[in-house]
Amino acid sequence: MLERHLAKKQVTVITGMRRVGKSTALKYLLTKISHSNKLYLDFERIENRVLFNQTSYNDIERGLTVLGLDLTKPAVLALDEIQLVPNSTSVIKSLYDQYGIKFLVTGSSSFYLKNHFSESLAGRKQIFEMWPLDFQEYLDFKGVDSSRIQIERFSPFLFTFYEVWKGYYHDFIRFGGFPEVVLAEFPEDKDNYLKDILNAYIVDIPEQREPLIPDNLSQ
Repeated sequence: MLERHLAKKQVTVITGMRRVGKSTALKYLLTKISHSNKLYLDFERIENRVLFNQTSYNDIERGLTVLGLDLTKPAVLALDEIQLVPNSTSVIKSLYDQYGIKFLVTGSSSFYLKNHFSESLAGRKQIFEMWPLDFQEYLDFKGVDSSRIQIERFSPFLFTFYEVWKGYYHDFIRFGGFPEVVLAEFPEDKDNYLKDILNAYIVDIPEQREPLIPDNLSQ
């Protein structure tokens, strides 16, 4: 679906949890572009955020030209983690309307839930939700032929079939389908990756500095 959408003018938006492979998908799509007039910008790099935070759109256009993008020709601009630049959608809309630029962008799900992607891009974008690997995709990452699962999936339970796949399934149930976790060789590495992913979603709760019940009411 993502590759088919490359041919459309609409902004291709890839969203989903952290570490599900959005950046990898973005870079893969760039390899499918036949011409060389393309640019990848990671907004986790401060210099790229500085460029898109310019108050003058002309300065942003100048910066893109300096980085090698020819705005006079059909171009592809890939922007990774656009939620890190609050005004990114306004810049995208301006460049989208003025030039022949195909945008490929990624952003977190929470970013969309907060309506950061404004309605100004209505009709100009299509959002693709990316999820962790399912079991068949997990097997593909492991280099295992999963075709038999498709054949047997609606068949009555067969213990032999279970015995063949139970090791993979137990690993999948324990560690999940995040690509880098699946590809890790040792269980301790998988655990460390999962802890890192979990920590990215945990928000520290500040200490309670005042009593929940005023002193004069707690007697």
